[in-house]
Amino acid sequence: MAVLILSSSSMCCSCINYSIAFRLSGFRHKNGPLGGEKFGTLRVFPCESNVNWKKNKKKQVAFCGFALKSQNEELVVNGKPRKWLSSDEVLGVLHSISDPIHALLYFKSVAELPNVVHTTETCNHMLEVLRVHRRVEDMAFVFDLMQRQIIRRNANTYLIIFKGLFIRGGLRRAPSALEKMREAGFVLNAYSYNGLIHFLLQAGFCKEALEVYRRMVSEGLKPSLKTFSALMVASGKRRNVKTVMGLLEEMESIGLRPNIYTYTICIRILGRAGKIDEAYRIMKRMDDDGCGPDVVTYTVLIDALCTARKLDDAMCLFTKMKSSSHKPDKVTYVTLLDKFSDCGDLVRVKKVWTEMEADGYAPDVVTFTILVKALCKAGRINEAFDLLDTMRKHRGLTKSPYLQHIDFWTFEGKQVR
Repeated sequence: MAVLILSSSSMCCSCINYSIAFRLSGFRHKNGPLGGEKFGTLRVFPCESNVNWKKNKKKQVAFCGFALKSQNEELVVNGKPRKWLSSDEVLGVLHSISDPIHALLYFKSVAELPNVVHTTETCNHMLEVLRVHRRVEDMAFVFDLMQRQIIRRNANTYLIIFKGLFIRGGLRRAPSALEKMREAGFVLNAYSYNGLIHFLLQAGFCKEALEVYRRMVSEGLKPSLKTFSALMVASGKRRNVKTVMGLLEEMESIGLRPNIYTYTICIRILGRAGKIDEAYRIMKRMDDDGCGPDVVTYTVLIDALCTARKLDDAMCLFTKMKSSSHKPDKVTYVTLLDKFSDCGDLVRVKKVWTEMEADGYAPDVVTFTILVKALCKAGRINEAFDLLDTMRKHRGLTKSPYLQHIDFWTFEGKQVR
């Protein structure tokens, strides 16, 4: 790839460090009477070089633009690429052009090609170049192009823009930065809003993500179902049940229909908050909406019931699950075993264990460990050691770090072995 910038004003030629692309008439190849550094079929002069054009009897050239040549020998002249270019080639050219106006000209030319698409990397580089030269209006153009051509905006995209607008504090300043961005010509579409909310949640800024969400809705834009789900999960981790249920209502008010995943998030959050009745109502609502619970939904509610010490209700739901089209999986069995073990209910632990084996799930180190813990809690230490002997017969089972945390002491503080 070669890139040239020829200036009619300075009559000099600046070359990027690539193999030269083409030959201009009037430049002699063999003897090189004009001096300068020779690259392939073209001699290149550094800027401000003094060239004696009269002595060499060469006509001055009035030409300004870019010229480049890819490996397939296809020329690109005046910033107008004529054939396919890779994103790495485009990025390499952009890195080589120091002048922001020339860089933007080339960037726009590539954007017009039908077979070449800018990437996040090329766009972010262009934004950074323009930021350094304080060309905010041109930055807004690049950002708008990213939206129109559906080029992914990453967190760094927004950070560059924030710096260009002299907004300090990183992504956390997004809620206040949005107004300044709009004033400067950066108008976010729904896709950009969804992405920004995602980046804020990834960084742990739940409050700021909710503020951006509110602004998005106020502008008449519709968040995606994925965005609602992510906001609900983040709010649920903070035990903010009110916000979660509010998001569910707002989702429906703008015409989005909750799916199994969304409903399951609500059930999990309500269950962890001890609001079992409300969790049951959500499950009934799923059936009414034709969006019946799946294995994960059942397991989540079973976990919530066990946590609330409603073991009978958990077993009833487990029985209902087995009679439905969604049979318990290994996670369901491990959840029940673990919860019943924590409650010291050895009878139910053994019952679930038997049903697990009957359903074709072989015990592993996790389930064996749970059973050992249950036996220890029930004071049946000798049985626990017998079970350990059984585990040793299964190659590799005793090597797990799970077993390193089992307490083989009775609750009276007496060591058995």
